[in-house]
Amino acid sequence: MNPFDPLPEKPVLTDGAITLRPATMTDMWPVHGWRNGPHVRRNMYTDHPIEPWEHQTWYRIALGDPEREIRIIQCDGKDIGVVILSEIDPRHRSASWAFYIGEADLTGRGVGSAVERLIIDHAFTTLGLETLRCEVLEFNAPVLGLHRKFGFEETDRIENRVRRDGRPVAAICLELHRDRWAGDGRQQATG
Repeated sequence: MNPFDPLPEKPVLTDGAITLRPATMTDMWPVHGWRNGPHVRRNMYTDHPIEPWEHQTWYRIALGDPEREIRIIQCDGKDIGVVILSEIDPRHRSASWAFYIGEADLTGRGVGSAVERLIIDHAFTTLGLETLRCEVLEFNAPVLGLHRKFGFEETDRIENRVRRDGRPVAAICLELHRDRWAGDGRQQATG
């Protein structure tokens, strides 16, 4: 690919009330606000308030990185959070992903399930990946349960990944392989 060629258009992903649209520079400051929400920060690897300069640097790099896709989660047309596909590796047909719902009053209402279904389908169908990975802090039981519901399996545990309240916290590494994805939110029956 010629570095001066325009980037290919990324499709908008939708599932009724939930839409995942490609992020733009105009989304920089709403994403900053969501990243600084207490309910989001406690589940991220860095839980300090993110300074504007720090966020701007990260966002500009992330938005231009060909190994990442940043998408804005919309619920009934309102921007409410972000999805990040990272380490997109066409050669090994794998990627990592994470998401957060910036609007605290919308957590636990099925939005995460719709987001997960859309992003898994996009990864395996549109991008042609074989493996999708994620990491979740061990105390984040709702998100661990959500990933397991969609067929993600634990592959590793990273001890002392972060510190919270002066204590070490592990991260749980999970993977979903394409052959376990039924395409409708259920894992394939095995063996």
